[in-house]
Amino acid sequence: MAIHGPFIEEANINRVVLSRFMPDEDLFESLKKIAKDHGIERGVILSAIGSVKNVVFVNVRSHAGLPVKKEDMMEAEQPGPFELLSLEGNFFPSEKEGNPVFHLHAIIGSPSGTVMGGHLLKADVFTTTEIFIGKIVGSSVYKAKSDVTGRMELLKR
Repeated sequence: MAIHGPFIEEANINRVVLSRFMPDEDLFESLKKIAKDHGIERGVILSAIGSVKNVVFVNVRSHAGLPVKKEDMMEAEQPGPFELLSLEGNFFPSEKEGNPVFHLHAIIGSPSGTVMGGHLLKADVFTTTEIFIGKIVGSSVYKAKSDVTGRMELLKR
């Protein structure tokens, strides 16, 4: 495990990739493909709207302690479809393999207008999703399992 500590790092967004995902596309697989095809090692989700289905959130249970263990996490599956009201997050290479590690949070709206959200694990596009991804340059930050939280966190060399 990597040592968890505070840091500040300045970086830049040197370009933005705009994309439209189509019905039944896996949101995470589509993001991985964009990252690979456009050479984006470190990125930030600037904006995303559309509609999704087959959504899976994972949230920490009440009264969990640190480090967070697997049994402290609670998954919630929702078939949808839902309006994608907000999607934000980032992706950075993992410390060991260098593969992108996505950390996304979403807020979705039901047909009745209720909303739910959390840490997004899975979602498929329902009608369409429009997404804007910023390429981060000048960063040495990566993702690794933190010795404090027990979760994949942004860490600095």
